[in-house]
This record gives sequence, structure tokens and C-alpha cells, in this order.
Amino acid sequence: MFKRILSVAVVSIAFCGFAATAAAQTWSAEQQELWQLEQQQWKMSAAKDLSWIDTMVHPNLRYWGTGSPMPRDAASLKHWARFDSDSITVLQQELFPISATITGNVAVVQYHYMMASENYKKERETVTGHYTDVLVKENGRWMFIAWAGGEDEKD
Repeated sequence: MFKRILSVAVVSIAFCGFAATAAAQTWSAEQQELWQLEQQQWKMSAAKDLSWIDTMVHPNLRYWGTGSPMPRDAASLKHWARFDSDSITVLQQELFPISATITGNVAVVQYHYMMASENYKKERETVTGHYTDVLVKENGRWMFIAWAGGEDEKD
């Protein structure tokens, strides 16, 4: 029974990934630009390259992760990103685009993710989650100004 449930779950996740990828392929050039920025941010973070914070984040950033009691700012992001970078290694990650809405110089990007990581104790974990990111375009480039989301609740 467990194998059947696992198989159905894997196939369902694959279909969601294919549907999301198909949707992203029909996006406008500007929507695709946003998605590339999202993917680049995740790649840099996984590579422990925290320069994305200085180059992709608006100084007025406010974000609210599922594990935080309240919204935080760019200074808090830098502080905790350094800590996480020292204690967690991303082994694998995949992003599944859901939507990208652009109105003037404001964009909202929503997506789901799956990530496998290893902590400093060499314990491995795979998690899923979701984000809604808000970006603002200033001086011709998109920057993160807000986001909300994080890991999905565990069953």
C-alpha cells in the first residue's frame, strides 16, 4: 500500500512540474526574465554566494517566512543567511513556477519548490514549500521587495 501511495505521489508531483514548466514556456519575455531571476537567486543561495542579497534585494525589503514570528528586513536576511550558509548545504533543488503577474513596475511571482539538504550533523532532509515574491523594477532591473512563504507543514 505504501509503495502505491508513494508512486501516486511521485507521478502527481511530476505532472505538476510538467504543467508548471509548460505554463512558464508560454510566458512573455518579461515574465521569463522574472523567472530567470528567481532561479538565479536560488542557485546563488545554494552555492552559498550571498552576494545576491546586495544585488537582487531592494533596501526596503520586508519578508515573512513560515518559520518566523513576524516580518523581517534586509539586515535580518543578511544575518540569518550567513548562519544558514554555515550550517546547511543544499544537495538538490527544483523550482516549479505557478504564476508571474506584472503591473507596471511591480511583479508578483508564485512558485513551489522541492529541496534536499544536509545539516552540519550530516543529516539529510527533503522539504517542499512555496513562495509568493513581490519585485519592483527600478533603474531597469527587478529587485525583491517582499516575499512570504517557506516550507510546507509536515504531515
